[in-house]
Amino acid sequence: MPPSLKSARVMLAGSLATALAAGGIAAAWVLIGRTGFTFAWVTHFILMAWVSSIVGPRVHIPSHGWLRVRPWEARLYPALGVRLFGKLLDVIGWNRVIARERGFDGTREGLKELDQHTRRAEVGHSICLFVTAAVAFGVLSTGAWRGAVWLVALGLLLHLYPALLQRLLRARLQSISARLSRKSSPLL
Repeated sequence: MPPSLKSARVMLAGSLATALAAGGIAAAWVLIGRTGFTFAWVTHFILMAWVSSIVGPRVHIPSHGWLRVRPWEARLYPALGVRLFGKLLDVIGWNRVIARERGFDGTREGLKELDQHTRRAEVGHSICLFVTAAVAFGVLSTGAWRGAVWLVALGLLLHLYPALLQRLLRARLQSISARLSRKSSPLL
């Protein structure tokens, strides 16, 4: 298949997924109402399904500067409770569910795939967080402040903390990669 046809198919699939997600959120707005927990919960799961179809396992996220974790971040995130959030994911079993998707096999090559997984997850959760803010603003503009609060609160739990957790994991990966590259560089 020519690259232009493949790109067109990917764009069409992404557009269709986006339209379906927007329609699902609009239907929830009308059928459930925008003021409570249920609307926020449904909206976040529609967003997660949508972003999973857009930023799937075949997507390669290049090394953008904003994806590089700075040393100060590795100290800040634990202070914000991100490690505790990760332990909560262990307790509820989410990390066992997601382990297959991570693609880590314990090798150096596996580290590269794990790094890509953290990038995809961070980008996906960041997109969801951005859309959540837009929907919350829309809900707030109708005077439904309770609905906006639920959207933002769940956005913090379901998207901000998972994105920060990916950054914390990537900080460890960056440290390991730096150590491995120092070990493999020849002595001068």
